[in-house]
Amino acid sequence: MRQICSVATLNIKGLASQTGLGMLEEFLSKQEIDVAFLQEVTHPHLNTISRYTAYINEGTEKRGTSILAKEGVALNNVKRLPSG
Repeated sequence: MRQICSVATLNIKGLASQTGLGMLEEFLSKQEIDVAFLQEVTHPHLNTISRYTAYINEGTEKRGTSILAKEGVALNNVKRLPSG
């Protein structure tokens, strides 16, 4: 059986405030996003977003990328690069 996932890619520009994290969480929920690819991640608090697992790839300059996967969505072979 074919499964369809909802995917988003966002540049979050170093999102660090609780308000901004709440807005991101609300967006993911309202849009029913299964997997989100995030750029310009500077804050490790993405792992606090409920119902999502965060795969954070922080570079040497404390900037990087992240993948948020909704509960029940399995990601395999996630690799992290030193450059973020």
